[in-house]
Amino acid sequence: MCARSIRLVCATIAVCLHGPLSFSIGQDFAALTALAEGALVGANVDEAVPGFEIRLLKSGQVLYHQAFGEWSLDRPARADSSTKTLSGALMMSLAETAESGFALDSELSEFLAEYDQAGLRDITVRQAFSHTAGFEGQDATSLILAAPNITLRRAAELISTKTLINGPAGSTFAYGGLSMHAAGAAAEVATGQSYVAFFAERISTPLGLTDTQFVTASDSNPRVAGGAQSTATDFAKFMDMLLNGGIDRATGTRILQETSVEEMLTRQTTDAQPIANSPLDNSRYGIGVWLDQLTQVGPGVDALAGGARGFHSWIDASHDLVFAFATDLTTIANVEVLSSTMHQVILEAIAEPGDFNLDGQVDGADYLNWQMDERSAVDLLSWQANYGSSVTTFLVPEPSTGLLILGGIMAFVTLCQYLVRRD
Repeated sequence: MCARSIRLVCATIAVCLHGPLSFSIGQDFAALTALAEGALVGANVDEAVPGFEIRLLKSGQVLYHQAFGEWSLDRPARADSSTKTLSGALMMSLAETAESGFALDSELSEFLAEYDQAGLRDITVRQAFSHTAGFEGQDATSLILAAPNITLRRAAELISTKTLINGPAGSTFAYGGLSMHAAGAAAEVATGQSYVAFFAERISTPLGLTDTQFVTASDSNPRVAGGAQSTATDFAKFMDMLLNGGIDRATGTRILQETSVEEMLTRQTTDAQPIANSPLDNSRYGIGVWLDQLTQVGPGVDALAGGARGFHSWIDASHDLVFAFATDLTTIANVEVLSSTMHQVILEAIAEPGDFNLDGQVDGADYLNWQMDERSAVDLLSWQANYGSSVTTFLVPEPSTGLLILGGIMAFVTLCQYLVRRD
């Protein structure tokens, strides 16, 4: 066995048995600003983005908030399909209180008589909010969703006349807003309230989202899956509530139960379901929200609310981060790689010294990576000198039994080699 291997294992044992280290967080966001300014002139995007706003939170605290180009701080933007995440949270809130028996696995036909027919009878709220209800894509029937002079209830009736081209319910992933619109009508029937009033009661008012409201198509027929406008500040606050297990950090107000948030952020689709229509190259979807996205440059994000004209927000749970990108002057496809790149440079900016794999912890994995990069003898004192001379804790995984056994064997081998050389 080579001397380097012996030293490496011994150092691993030393790391595992050493006390914890902690580091301060650096916050130099020059690289994020450079990416934003570059996007204004076409860097990292297919087409230059005229203007936008970025807001970044960590543990609910603002790390970065800046507007660029033809935009200003807290200018309202059309959220488009990011609205699906707002509405998904509203469905979870109603399922918690179970008014009129409303639940994720309730069938729309329990509240909407016209859905009590072959093909439509078995569609559930869960399927409606995970794009597996069987309806066609929303583009072909967007006039129903955007009609200002009808009610949401009437819109649901019109949707029920459409052929279920991607049925039966639960069989296929077909991204669109028709099924969510119908589920919104079911929520109105269950609560006896208008959708707009119910959203204000359960989500926007208790969270203090003063600049978030439905603007398309009308108060009587709000576009459940795409009609809200919001700001970077409001939407980041909403997403941070989800990250914080359903509680508004600013006031301590509980908006959703933790189990509801967990369900919302749990994948409702499967890879076995064919994709009939999707704006992304996958079908990883929860209740009104994309999951495990933006993997083009760095690690993926846990949850993504994305709108057609570029408005989007993501959650990185392992780093306690929320990012909001407010604009309606581009497309989500145009800024998708940009957002992934921004995620990567944000992780680099907040990384603790020595966190080489950017997972939010300085631990044995980083130590071993450092050793391989340095190609030098294992030296715990050098590691501490570089990445924590004044630190007191070292966050590492608990040593496994196998590692301890292996360490003991290798230590024994080292001792034998030493004795042989001594003799």
